[in-house]
Amino acid sequence: MGGVGKTQICLKFIEELMNNNYNFSRIFWLDATNAETLANDISNIADEPDAKLHDVEKSAEAVLEWLAQIQ
Repeated sequence: MGGVGKTQICLKFIEELMNNNYNFSRIFWLDATNAETLANDISNIADEPDAKLHDVEKSAEAVLEWLAQIQ
């Protein structure tokens, strides 16, 4: 899906959020080609230092639960 402006859309989104005082500690790029690649990329977030610090299990469900709790 090259050349359709995905990067520009993401950059504009981040610019708008930054201008409205939103802060992000991490931005994750996920391969959503299919359900399997998406679940795999989500579960890989468990390898991030903050997730390891909180003993997040390496599963998509555990990672999503952990992310939902972060403020």
